[in-house]
Amino acid sequence: MSLLTLHTIATTPEKSKKLLQSSIDDFGWIPNQSGYMSESPSLLAAYQRAHDLFIDSSLNEEEKAVVWITTGIENGCNYTVQAHAYIAIHNGVDKKTVKALIEKTNDLSPRLLALREFTIEVIYCRGQLKRDAIDLFLSRGFSKQNMLDVVLGVSQKNMSTILNSIAGTEIDDKFKLDDLYPMDFKLHRDGKGANPREHR
Repeated sequence: MSLLTLHTIATTPEKSKKLLQSSIDDFGWIPNQSGYMSESPSLLAAYQRAHDLFIDSSLNEEEKAVVWITTGIENGCNYTVQAHAYIAIHNGVDKKTVKALIEKTNDLSPRLLALREFTIEVIYCRGQLKRDAIDLFLSRGFSKQNMLDVVLGVSQKNMSTILNSIAGTEIDDKFKLDDLYPMDFKLHRDGKGANPREHR
C-alpha cells in the first residue's frame, strides 16, 4: 500500500484540482504520478511548469527523450522509463532509438550518445558539474542553451522520480509498451539505475 493517496479531482486538495484537470486535458486521464503528486499542489505546479518549459526548450523530441529516459534509468524509476518511452514513440521518436536508450546500448547516433553521456554527468554531479564534462559536451556541437536545457530536464525528472520512489507509483496501463520491451527491470540498492537485460 502506498504511503501517499492516489488522488482524483474529487479527493485532491483544492489547489490541485485545476492542475489535475490539465493532466486530463493533456493525456485524457490523470496519470498515477500526477494523482500522487497532487498531494502537494506546490510540487505538482512546479513539476508541470518545468515540464512545459522543457517541452519548449532547445532540444528536439529525440533529445528530450534521451534526457527523460536516461534520468529515469539512472534514478531507478521504472515509471519514468515506461511513461517516457510511450510519450517518445507517440511524439514520433523511432522505436529503435527508444529501445537503445532503455537497454543502454550504443546503438544511437554520435549526437545522442554524447547527450546521454552528458545527461549522466548532470545526474551524478551533486551540484558541481565538472568543467571537463562541460567542455566535451560543447565541443560535440551542442550549444550553451542545450547544456542548460539538459539541467532543466534532469531537474524536472528528479522531482518525479523522487515522488515515485515515495509513492511506489504503479504504471498506468496506457503507458505500457510490452511490444517494445517488458520493462519490469529491478533496481540496484545503491541508487543507480540498472540495465533491464541484467535482470531478465
